[in-house]
Amino acid sequence: MINSILDILNIIFSNYYFLFSIVLLAFTIKWYLLYTLIKSGLSQKIQRPWPWICLILVLVGSIIEDVYWIVKILQIISDTFLEPQIKMFFAHFSWAFFIIQYQSLSLFIESLTEKNFKLLLRQKLFLLISLIFSGSFFYFAFYHLLFANNSPVTDFEIALFEYGAIYIFIMIFPSLFASVKKILNSDIPKILKKQSKFLIIGLICPRILTDLFQVYPFNLAKSVGNNYMVVGITTILVALAALYCTQRVLRLRFLNIKRHVQSSKKFNFINNFKDILEQLSHTTTTYELVNLTKTFFKEHLQIQPSRTYLFVRMLNKQDDYETYENKMEINKSKKNVVENFINNQSNLELLEFLKQTKILIYDEIEFSEFYETNEVGNNIIHFLDQINADVFIPIYKKETIVAYVIVERDPRNDQIYNNIERDEMVVFTSYLGNIINLLQNRNLETLIKQEKEIKEELYYKHQEINQYKESIRSFLKRAQQNKKIGILFYKNRKFIFANQDAKELINFNINTQEGHPLAQDLRRLAKEVEEYKSPQSCFTKDSNGSKLVVTAIANLEYNNLIITIHYPDISDIIKQQIDLLKDPSKWDYLLYLETTKSGQLINQLVPGSGENLLNFKINLLKLALTKKATLLEMPEEDLISTVEIIHHISLRENLHTLKLQAPTKNFDIATKLFGINPIYDKTDTKPILQKLSNNGTLFIQNIHLMDIEIQEYLAEFIKYGFYHIYKSDQKLLADVRIICSTNQNLNHLVQEGKFSKSLYDELKKTSISMPSLLSLSEEELKDLAQGFTDQATKSNAFKNILELTDKEKVNLINKRPVSLQEFKEKVHYILTEKSKKNNIYQETQFNPAYNIADPSLIEAARLGKHALKDPKILALLWDKFKNQNKIATFLGVNRSSVHRRCKEYSIIKDE
Repeated sequence: MINSILDILNIIFSNYYFLFSIVLLAFTIKWYLLYTLIKSGLSQKIQRPWPWICLILVLVGSIIEDVYWIVKILQIISDTFLEPQIKMFFAHFSWAFFIIQYQSLSLFIESLTEKNFKLLLRQKLFLLISLIFSGSFFYFAFYHLLFANNSPVTDFEIALFEYGAIYIFIMIFPSLFASVKKILNSDIPKILKKQSKFLIIGLICPRILTDLFQVYPFNLAKSVGNNYMVVGITTILVALAALYCTQRVLRLRFLNIKRHVQSSKKFNFINNFKDILEQLSHTTTTYELVNLTKTFFKEHLQIQPSRTYLFVRMLNKQDDYETYENKMEINKSKKNVVENFINNQSNLELLEFLKQTKILIYDEIEFSEFYETNEVGNNIIHFLDQINADVFIPIYKKETIVAYVIVERDPRNDQIYNNIERDEMVVFTSYLGNIINLLQNRNLETLIKQEKEIKEELYYKHQEINQYKESIRSFLKRAQQNKKIGILFYKNRKFIFANQDAKELINFNINTQEGHPLAQDLRRLAKEVEEYKSPQSCFTKDSNGSKLVVTAIANLEYNNLIITIHYPDISDIIKQQIDLLKDPSKWDYLLYLETTKSGQLINQLVPGSGENLLNFKINLLKLALTKKATLLEMPEEDLISTVEIIHHISLRENLHTLKLQAPTKNFDIATKLFGINPIYDKTDTKPILQKLSNNGTLFIQNIHLMDIEIQEYLAEFIKYGFYHIYKSDQKLLADVRIICSTNQNLNHLVQEGKFSKSLYDELKKTSISMPSLLSLSEEELKDLAQGFTDQATKSNAFKNILELTDKEKVNLINKRPVSLQEFKEKVHYILTEKSKKNNIYQETQFNPAYNIADPSLIEAARLGKHALKDPKILALLWDKFKNQNKIATFLGVNRSSVHRRCKEYSIIKDE
């Protein structure tokens, strides 16, 4: 098996072109290493030049050796004849550098681990012998080149080759043995030990073995027939090993060229710190800081929590510091040593060094001290030894150390901290310092509150921009329609179409279908122009329910009226109601109400357009676009419909309603909302705030009935975005939209001490009160009644019959409904009775979504039985009702149809 492998290798390396490429590659690698070493050494002031010079000579000798083989192989490839004296010159010259290479390697091994390197007697003797050998080889090289043309190799030269080959190994092994012994037994810096191990195991030993194999191939040389295979394999392996080891050793501060141990990876701040910084931003106690510090060092540096300490100095409240100290059982001896070190006036130079370096890493300081001995380095090492620290990181507030982190010695065995890990520790503690500063000044809660407010404001602006975009898209979508301007003439009570656009906008005969709402609006407008002799305009709707702007002016020359009709643009919508708004900042919301889906939902809830109702709708839309906690003050019948619209506009999925019927006396509500300390309840039930986090809305009805202690918990959550588990110090983050309602005067309850002032302060920021229907003007109520009438009737066929008369509107207003829902039901009742009275009840198509408040169910109600064909809508209905009978009743279909579709769409499983 071995012979077969050797035969294959022999065949491969017998290809001189391949062999030449291998040797040339090795030659290039060594030149690159030589260039890197010289450049690095010259750019830095090297305090101990012995190892650097020796290593340069090793590389030079190896390069000369490769030159010899390149020349020899080139001669074979090119089939050219080289003069014997040239061959002899290269052979002797390369052997001279071969001796120099090993002598330099021997000195390099021993000088690397010696702080103050001096030549020993053994080394001086070997150096003398090496000079004799290399000098002899140089002599014979130039002798053959210049004087002894075609002279044969003498016996002395042959003996010189043979004894030289033996001598290099006699010289290198004592140095290698002495170096290994020093690494194992001596107390040299850990970084230097790792460098020496890399070089000896990864480079020097393989180099010696390959040279031994190349110089003394024993019987193997005879089996392969020549030395070329051995040369090719050993040359490339040694070159690659040299490249790999050199890169690794340079990263380990080789010869103190670099100031810190290097890493091959790049520091990625976002990936490394995004989670820990988020946790830091919500920290409010030193106890939490200690846990986060231990977590950071464990996750990022693989250091066990028991080996990491965070010491916080100069806290404002002594009791907080004592609690922290007792809980964490701090090593007081470490604390005392550090305090003495910081407070000692004689350590000013050391403290300045500490401030400049930002972090003390024992291995790096020890290594630097090995190359550059100074009093500061010695004192720092002594200080770290006293506290048994591998890492010491001071945390500053201005010029004062307010805290520090200590990592005990050897927490990761032989691993060394590289520059990336060093930067991670420095960055983390710098953020830690900011949090500690905030804690000591007790304004961290203010910062958290401000951060939450900024996020809410950004969310509101984002939602507002989305409304603006949707509004613009709506106008652009209708841009082609808006270009149509219909023109009509009115004379002798007859309408005449003047252009094609008018026929397209009005797709019925105005003169014959006088009962059509659009025809009635046109005639009323024409009558007003004839009566007042001035231009008039109004809004109306086409057959599809889209708004139209109609303008009429008198044409005295021809004794007729000119009427224009077109779809409204932005200015038309603003002009219609701009006089009702005193605040110009609300003008944009007029557009949103008319052109966006959110606005349409609110218009459906409140179809009136009077001053009070318009301002209420705008305020409701503004409120729905925020994430802030909201207080609703309105009739109970209107609460659910309003909450569902806010929830829908907020783009949240889950709505949870908590209706309080009586004052809460126990902690059941607190447990439901916030959870409870496991000491009191072992059941692992998630609190409502955790269930709804990121996608839910919590509606608390009758908030005034909640216990004041629970109100304080809720106020904390609204204010800061985190909540405490009930009866516990543990905090949890959550993102839940909070909506509360009350029918009491909370301000009076606060003054009486029956309601939490902090909760009231938070809720009153975004409270909204529906204007009382009892206080609205008659015109606004009539407009509201007309709006509900338009909603209720699905088609225009019987609108002229069903439309409420002024007398019916007055009777409705005199009954003074309190809530919108009651007002809406009364309108529907009147319309139903009118349809029965006129014998058109069966033919009248009332809007099935009229009495539905949930925006997600409106479309399903409008589709009716056709909703069963849509799997998404059917799944939505199942989530809402969880009952096939209720779905069937809602859609007006048989239960069997619902059951069949639910099975078909796999919404329910087969029984």
